[in-house]
Amino acid sequence: MRLAIDLDNTIFDLAWLYKDICARHNVKYVSPTSWDIYESYPRAVADDLMTAFNSDAICHTPILNAKIPGILNALYTNPDYMVYYITERPNGRDIWQLNNAGIICDPENMINCKPKIDALKEYRVDLCFDDSPQIVQDCIDNNIDVVMISNQDTAYNHHLRGHVENYPDLITALSKRGITE
Repeated sequence: MRLAIDLDNTIFDLAWLYKDICARHNVKYVSPTSWDIYESYPRAVADDLMTAFNSDAICHTPILNAKIPGILNALYTNPDYMVYYITERPNGRDIWQLNNAGIICDPENMINCKPKIDALKEYRVDLCFDDSPQIVQDCIDNNIDVVMISNQDTAYNHHLRGHVENYPDLITALSKRGITE
């Protein structure tokens, strides 16, 4: 089985970055209700977030759960699975961040592609885990099995709850799908 796993808000906690920038601007953190951060935050906050997304700051976001590296490494080395990590990040330091977090990833398994749907089709992915409402919809439209990661910090995708399989975190999603125990 070929799995594609998104990085941000699936493995790594972007809320940490959002909260830090909001605190620096003395703005109350709210979970973004739109994928467009300019709709959720004042311009200065959104500008700083965009700068952070395009800098090394994004490479220092913590993982969401300490169990993630062990679980993903077990999958990565399991011959029944082909695990790809997929992102639309512009900076290309993704493998470094995964490895720094203790997650095994070889260059051929790191996909940095925009739009993601093209890579998902090219790599013949069977199941995708992502928080992005656009990626979830693209998977549905292209008959790619998808599980949406949807929690309190992903208000931008709550409108899809009830329309697509969703779980609050990757560990629960993998377990519910019978991929891990």
